[in-house]
Amino acid sequence: MRTRMAGAAVAAFALVAAAGAATPKWNLLPAVPLPAGAGSSQLQAVTVVSPHDVWSAGAWWDKTDVHPLMTHWDGAAWTAADLPALPRNTYLGGVDALDAKDVWAVSSVLGNTVASTPSLLHYDGSSWQTAPAPAFPAATANDLDGLDMRTADDGWAVGETSTATLPAPTAQPLILRWQGGKWSGSPVPKSAAPGGLVAVAAASADDVWAVGTQAGLASSTRLTHGLVMHFDGTAWSTVDLPAPLGTSLNAVAVAGPGDVWAAGEICGAGCRGAVWHLTTAGWQQVPTNGGTDLLALVAPAPDDVWALGYQQLAGNAKGDHVEHWDGKQFTTEDTGLPPMTGTIGNNGELGSATPIFAADNDPAGGELWAVGWSNPPSISPRVIHRG
Repeated sequence: MRTRMAGAAVAAFALVAAAGAATPKWNLLPAVPLPAGAGSSQLQAVTVVSPHDVWSAGAWWDKTDVHPLMTHWDGAAWTAADLPALPRNTYLGGVDALDAKDVWAVSSVLGNTVASTPSLLHYDGSSWQTAPAPAFPAATANDLDGLDMRTADDGWAVGETSTATLPAPTAQPLILRWQGGKWSGSPVPKSAAPGGLVAVAAASADDVWAVGTQAGLASSTRLTHGLVMHFDGTAWSTVDLPAPLGTSLNAVAVAGPGDVWAAGEICGAGCRGAVWHLTTAGWQQVPTNGGTDLLALVAPAPDDVWALGYQQLAGNAKGDHVEHWDGKQFTTEDTGLPPMTGTIGNNGELGSATPIFAADNDPAGGELWAVGWSNPPSISPRVIHRG
């Protein structure tokens, strides 16, 4: 079923956007349409073709199941997308558009510990359809979380594959490549540490980066470590990251040739957002300005990089956290939007309620879009815009 936003809300947003054209400001967009019976919902991915062509993806759930959520912004209103039938408890974790008639999305299946196959979806300008997935080993649970389509015939999807072994499932990085009109598995080094990937960014056909988290490197404390992998046009390899135990990586972006960024968090007694920068000198941690976790990166140019996430506030509230790199340092930018004040929980592995989870920019105009979720009275999708 397709639903549209109220015209008055859209008109108000248009006036605010026009007034802030000279000095970009963050604005809260009208709520995305949700199916009848949706108890809670959230957005985990966004891709921008233009200010009049934006896709956001995530999940909604009722009392029994999780369902995929896909919405489209045409510059005036949100429309709920018609998706093909997908496996039970499927949610969308990544979406990326090459143009208005070439959009991809990837999914995972919530809570499967036996066998599951992720869905790969394609939009051709008129409808969403599933694309054939490669064969996966029997009795494995396979999830896809990150996606980057470099060209119409070269794209990457990353996630993790796991087997239900005792005493706990064993996860390994999962990498798929779109080439020659089909998706196929891309071999991961046998030496790769247990863990999973959540984001991928391709600078060129022979320069692709993927990040995630290695699990349980210190068995006594179960501390994690950031996982960085690189494809050189022939094979994937694991790259050392100068980071302490307790590091998790959530995002990766390419700002230019040889200019790569990764972001996430470092957790010990508490958690703090962290950013690493790859230059000719190698990977180096860059000073940031607070934030509990950084979950999204947008890098239009070497002197124009955005890191976005959230800040844990008093009383279990969470607020937006946005930082901008000008080529020399990060400075914090206040979105001016109210924090999230509820204490409502989340739906398992879909993640804790986070004001900003993913972001993207308009390639031509530089406008920023960020998605996540908010509460109370229930977890609900949230889209904010800077421009």
